[in-house]
Amino acid sequence: MTFLIHPDFSSQALAAQESISKIPEHQIQEQMKVPIAVIQMLPNGLKGALCIILLMGVFGGDGGHLHSWGSLLIQDVVVPLRKKPLTPTQHIRLLRGSMIGVAFFAFVFGSFFQQTEYIMMWWNVTMSLYVGGAGAAIIGGLYWKKGTPAGAWTAMITGSLFATGGILLRQMKGDSFPLNGNEISFYSTLLAIVLYIIVSLLTSKKDFNMDQMLHRNQYALETDLLTKKKFSEKTFTWSKIVGIDENFTYADKWVTGITSGLGMVWFVIFVIGTVWNLISPWSTETWSHFWYCMAIIMPIIFAVIGTVWFTWGGIRDMRSLFLRLKSEKVNVLDNGMVKNHKNLEEINPTSRY
Repeated sequence: MTFLIHPDFSSQALAAQESISKIPEHQIQEQMKVPIAVIQMLPNGLKGALCIILLMGVFGGDGGHLHSWGSLLIQDVVVPLRKKPLTPTQHIRLLRGSMIGVAFFAFVFGSFFQQTEYIMMWWNVTMSLYVGGAGAAIIGGLYWKKGTPAGAWTAMITGSLFATGGILLRQMKGDSFPLNGNEISFYSTLLAIVLYIIVSLLTSKKDFNMDQMLHRNQYALETDLLTKKKFSEKTFTWSKIVGIDENFTYADKWVTGITSGLGMVWFVIFVIGTVWNLISPWSTETWSHFWYCMAIIMPIIFAVIGTVWFTWGGIRDMRSLFLRLKSEKVNVLDNGMVKNHKNLEEINPTSRY
């Protein structure tokens, strides 16, 4: 933004401004300012390095999305509707086919879809295709004993159809359609929640046994009892405040403590800075030094530390993962199916290969 606005760079930014002005849509102009400025600003070497980083981010993000969306379709739709469990081979083939289908849909959709609003609004409305209904079903299913499958399906179908309809209407009507992406996401989620509650209350014949589903109280697994008992003896600890439980290793506790502590430090800096500026506002020069330290120096320090840490830790953990996979014994019934409020592998824990 400094490159585009500051008078010291006016001559270099002229080419970027001309390219931006040729884009007809105002929203797209706003979204393309930074990419176009980067093209004009960076030399070829750094430009290529940035492209590599972005490309690897696309691979990582899309790989995760394909796995997530593809497995959600199989685990949350196909598996619950089947009366007979899938064999491991059938399950893997279905998962692979589902991921290929998601990739094909994304390619076709992306080829024909015309971006009409800010990218953050678009992310919200596409996210609501699933989350709008699934959020109500997941939260209601885990925390409300009155929730029913009928309520969950109603929320899922309603949230998805409402979000899909909003996307199509925005494509056809553009800005004349009264709802933007954020509003479509909000109303589809709100409608899904309301219908989940209404349909669940109408179809709930008796309270669901939440303790049995979540392995609590008299249904707790024996393997969890000893560790939970030791950890729960203390009524209040700082560890509990930041979310540390009996599953954390010694290194996990240090990492969580440091990251939580940094968050508290930033909050203290925010409070002090706010009060200070209300009493005696900083000069432009002081703000310049502050943001130079906070937005440039500190990220560089964290980037160097994080690169070394993640590289070493990632290689070590990847090696450990493959070593564990060689000796891992898998229960073929552990495929997500539930019978009489129990996972199938709990009914027959010796079914292994």
